[in-house]
Amino acid sequence: MIFPFPDRIYKDVTRITPSELKKMGIKGLLLDIDGTLARTKDPGLTKAVEGWIGSLKEHGIKLFVLSNNKSPVRTESFAKKIGCAWRHRSRKPSRKGFFKAAEELKLRPSEIAIVGDQIFTDVLGGLRSGMKTLMVGSKDTYLWYFPLRRLLELPFRFERRRK
Repeated sequence: MIFPFPDRIYKDVTRITPSELKKMGIKGLLLDIDGTLARTKDPGLTKAVEGWIGSLKEHGIKLFVLSNNKSPVRTESFAKKIGCAWRHRSRKPSRKGFFKAAEELKLRPSEIAIVGDQIFTDVLGGLRSGMKTLMVGSKDTYLWYFPLRRLLELPFRFERRRK
């Protein structure tokens, strides 16, 4: 049984540094959109997130947008802004989308981390796929169901014990 404790927890995606990723052996990131890179209804990225993505690219970190979003238009729009491949309707926590992304990145799952804001989709799917999991504070705190989701996730909102 997998207990979905993330490997690392950050306040915001911009707190994840390329040097820390390199120390973890991470060569690629799977990026969730809604709640992670932007609020669910926002049409684009903030300047801070754009700068963070630029820094990752400068350091050779490969990127892939992995979203449960039903809209291919929204997912593709963000992926184009980032300049990377993408997959919508990934059905996270299903491993299929994670493995397809790893194939496209030409990396082993152990060389990839998922960056997301949800325990039961991003973190659980990443762990099930043998990837590192980097949880960030959600940008979607304004949504009506946010408090309920956080309550359900509360027992797992602690970093996984490091070996």
